[in-house]
Amino acid sequence: MKYFIFLFLISVFSYSQWKTVDIVNDFGKKTGEKREIFEGKGTFKNINNINYPMSVKLRLSKNDEDGNKYKSYESYYSWTDSLIMANDPTQRNKILRRKFLKRDYEKQKLLYENRLGQLWFTIYDNNNKAITFDSSNRIIITLKLYNGKEIYWLDDIKLSTNRYWTFFGKKNNDSEKVYLAITDPNPVEVEISHSGSKYYFEIDGYNKSYY
Repeated sequence: MKYFIFLFLISVFSYSQWKTVDIVNDFGKKTGEKREIFEGKGTFKNINNINYPMSVKLRLSKNDEDGNKYKSYESYYSWTDSLIMANDPTQRNKILRRKFLKRDYEKQKLLYENRLGQLWFTIYDNNNKAITFDSSNRIIITLKLYNGKEIYWLDDIKLSTNRYWTFFGKKNNDSEKVYLAITDPNPVEVEISHSGSKYYFEIDGYNKSYY
């Protein structure tokens, strides 16, 4: 179901460059969900600039954080209803029609069962302006692991929007390797190539002990 809300993040705890945050909707109300974000520094280069400073923000959503709403059709109905009432109650009757919602539940549950989680990348240039991801150009990510191995992935799906790039870590898929490397306890060096520019930064080892 394509139903969008604006998300703002409030830091509640941190470990190194990773933070746990509460999610609130566009009315400033906490949704009860939490996400993990990473903030770091790096450099970028394009045809005009070499090694200019940049910053990056990652947001991580793990599947086990969303599992409760997929336990049954009734739990999905309840979750959807609360989301609608908090954001746009006028859409309630339309979205909660059993035929529509049942089909959406089955589709979303299947997708949930076949993925590990989702990552969002927002990259800011030296003027602290979020770069624009052009969805007509492919995104290439290269990871250099702590043991010297490299992971290369070309994102053909292009789930990017104007201000961030996002992808799902899908099981038995090349995206799974990228997702697992970023959520590994060891640090990883990242290079993202897109539309003639390259962005370099390092991600601290992910550590779940800060919960």
